[in-house]
Amino acid sequence: MRSAIKYFSLAATILLASCGGGGGSAGTTPGGSTVSVASFDYVLDKNAISNSGADEATLTATALDATNNPVSGVTFKVSADSGIYTPVTTVTDSSGKVVGKISTGANKSNRAINLSMTMGDKAKTDKISVTGSKISLSTVPAAPAPGAQVSLAIKVVDVNGVGIAGVPVTLGGSLGFKGTVNTDSTGTASAVIAAAPAAGGIYTVESTGSGVTETREVQVISPSAGVPDAVGTISAASLAITPNTIAPNAAGVTTSRAALRALFQDASNRAIKNVRVRFEIVEPSLGAGEQISTGSAIVYTDQNGIATADYIAGTRSSPTNGVVIRACYAATDAAIAGNACPNFQIATMTVASSPLSITLGDNNKLEKGNSELTYIKKFDVAVADAAGNAIPNAQISASIDLIYYRKAKGIVSVNDAPGYIDPLYICRNEDLNRNGLIDSGLLINGVLVDEDINRNGKIEPRKADVIISYVGGQVTGANGRTVIQVEYPQSVAYWIDYAVKVTTNVAGSEGVVEKIYRTEALKEDMENGSFLKPPYGAQECTSPN
Repeated sequence: MRSAIKYFSLAATILLASCGGGGGSAGTTPGGSTVSVASFDYVLDKNAISNSGADEATLTATALDATNNPVSGVTFKVSADSGIYTPVTTVTDSSGKVVGKISTGANKSNRAINLSMTMGDKAKTDKISVTGSKISLSTVPAAPAPGAQVSLAIKVVDVNGVGIAGVPVTLGGSLGFKGTVNTDSTGTASAVIAAAPAAGGIYTVESTGSGVTETREVQVISPSAGVPDAVGTISAASLAITPNTIAPNAAGVTTSRAALRALFQDASNRAIKNVRVRFEIVEPSLGAGEQISTGSAIVYTDQNGIATADYIAGTRSSPTNGVVIRACYAATDAAIAGNACPNFQIATMTVASSPLSITLGDNNKLEKGNSELTYIKKFDVAVADAAGNAIPNAQISASIDLIYYRKAKGIVSVNDAPGYIDPLYICRNEDLNRNGLIDSGLLINGVLVDEDINRNGKIEPRKADVIISYVGGQVTGANGRTVIQVEYPQSVAYWIDYAVKVTTNVAGSEGVVEKIYRTEALKEDMENGSFLKPPYGAQECTSPN
């Protein structure tokens, strides 16, 4: 009976496949029959992607026939009204699946990317959100007098706190800012109004750009009226700095800045208005022009319990978390007058110039080159700033120096490990000035030296015995990394000590790393590898043998 059921099921499947079904582009079942796509399913592995430039979502679609079996060989098309769709595969595989990636592209604004997907005459739509853009606003003075000139600083950043250039920011609000300004290369823009409103009170500044709207309250304070005391017990106070790492400013420039945000709440997590806050740089400061945008003035929290200002970098860099910011606060003017600091919150940040650190890393693997004549050793190069942040698009330069070469009667395998047949001689590179030529009478530390130490008429080791090249290019990727490789013929394995040196120079700051390695071989070649015989001879360094 079981055999009969199986036979009937198979016959029915074949009959359905031959009849086809519901339209769509033709494909093949795993068994090879040509069928039509009745429908398709899809899955997005996330419903939102950040605007970091590195984040992406994976879209997986599955073609199905009329009986919900997967169909191979079907073309999948996707269009996006913004962002970029990059197909990993374009045609469904044996499991009926096709895969692609969705990224933001150059547009970092918060938005929805609308997707249109088709398989034959079957179509579906969906969307994925782009998030991460933020706008910070600060005014100078923070609490202007009626009729006073007010400057507005705007900063538009992505999810990593990196400024977004070329963003049109539309201004509005009751304080008087109007029109549109564009962010510069650092994501910063500014505006000025000639006079604050004549009447004291709370006014607003609004800004819209990069898919974000930010509103900030500004208190216009009449000297005679003053600001009411804060009401309520402060149970929670915090100080946040965004971004946590910024670049130094050039002399006379104030565009590189970080937003300072102090928040105050009561025991029920309700905002406390009119808390007096003074932002300070804790000594020892960096100097060199660093400053708080509000100076030593008192800033008052708004209806959300928030007081803000900007830290403006000077021309000097700091160690990691080397800038300490303090927010002094109190409920009344009298309690905080005369630079008093009855209560405070502290946060740290970093002012980091361009890359100051390079790391050269490797693993325990060797690869064989073309025709298995050579060995290839790969290295990871990572470039970071003083705060440990990855530096993309850093230009690197790699070089190799052959430090020593070795002479012995040969190499033997001892417990699968290489060992030299005694005696072993470690000889320095004969090319002392590294010009590739045999120089006679070369003056070294006041002594005349002949470079051909072993008197065999050639420089050893040969410069081309070990060469270096770029695998991932000379520019670091979004993660601050790239790959280089060293390649040498099998015959010189274990006979050369070499140094790998990598440098980078960005904005006048240089990073350098250098490490020494020995040419090695794969374990599988230890029995009869060409390196078992000495390529440079067996006697002392001064011998031509």
